[in-house]
Amino acid sequence: MIYFTLYFTFFKIGLFTFGGGLAMLPLIQEELLARKWMTIPEFLDLVSVAQMTPGAIGVNSATYVGNKLCGFFGGVVATAGVITPSIIIILILSAILIKLKGNLYKDAFFFGIKPVTIGLIGYAGYIIAKDTYFIKKEISIGAISISILAFILLHKYKINPVYIIFLSAFTGVILL
Repeated sequence: MIYFTLYFTFFKIGLFTFGGGLAMLPLIQEELLARKWMTIPEFLDLVSVAQMTPGAIGVNSATYVGNKLCGFFGGVVATAGVITPSIIIILILSAILIKLKGNLYKDAFFFGIKPVTIGLIGYAGYIIAKDTYFIKKEISIGAISISILAFILLHKYKINPVYIIFLSAFTGVILL
């Protein structure tokens, strides 16, 4: 019975949360506290672990909670619950988009969406850059240099981004 409840709790979270993993956290907190599956301090630990591990925060949260409650199989069940709505929605949308191949309105829609996506990514970059390049209202030459070097290594030399992340972290440790 707990597996059924675990699956459908996270199915509901996955179905009714839009805007990514961070948007899921209030609903996850509400569900976990209402079911007495976690306390507030345990929830805060969950958020920390889910954010620092690779992957989507919603999936990481589901896996953590399921594993805490029911071991490995509980983690699998909760994770399946949170991803099932996304899989269903993507399958439906992809079937619709395949049928609309060559449709003028669909093409116009994506023509408008692509530049907006670039704008959103650019704005996110601006927000991150503002807090990274200006530390205590002073320009951080080190941070700007790391960014420029990373861009050159990615663009010109096609170096694997994972190596660049490790190199940047190492450089940050040396500079600070």
